[in-house]
Amino acid sequence: MTPDGWTLAFYAACSFSAMLHQSPVLERTLIADLLCAVHRERLVTGITTGILPASATTGMLLGFGIRLGAPARAFQAIGALLADANRMPSLATVLGIVLHITATLLCGVAYIALVDDSEDHLIAWAITVGAGAAALLFIVARTFGGSIALALTPGNLMAIGVVIAITLPIGMRFAPSRV
Repeated sequence: MTPDGWTLAFYAACSFSAMLHQSPVLERTLIADLLCAVHRERLVTGITTGILPASATTGMLLGFGIRLGAPARAFQAIGALLADANRMPSLATVLGIVLHITATLLCGVAYIALVDDSEDHLIAWAITVGAGAAALLFIVARTFGGSIALALTPGNLMAIGVVIAITLPIGMRFAPSRV
């Protein structure tokens, strides 16, 4: 595309955007302002902060699985919450990995939101998020029982919470912008 073509394409996109904002139709204005309240910097910082706890706890879960005789056993137990691990063990493993990584990244986002609101007590908020994650894991293991309670004992769940609490402030050091 020539430079003139880029200019015309940019001008057309800008005029279309201006037309959306000037239109009296309610839906068009609503769509244009749909995501304006998202704090992108806080979200990126939270996800980056959650990467270190995600990798540390993933290694722990692999170690728990190796101790049980199958490296993916802990992930299959987590994935069995959504899929039948007996019929589709590979799907349960993939779902377990996705659920674990998502939950740990959400711990990072929650930690950054709490630290950003208080601007103090980094360690206290890390302990709170780690204890909350361990308590939630314990409740899920007790509620849904089955194979997750066999693969992840209460001691393992507490160890996961402690590792999350220790690695959240360290992960925040690697975030692109500190809160």
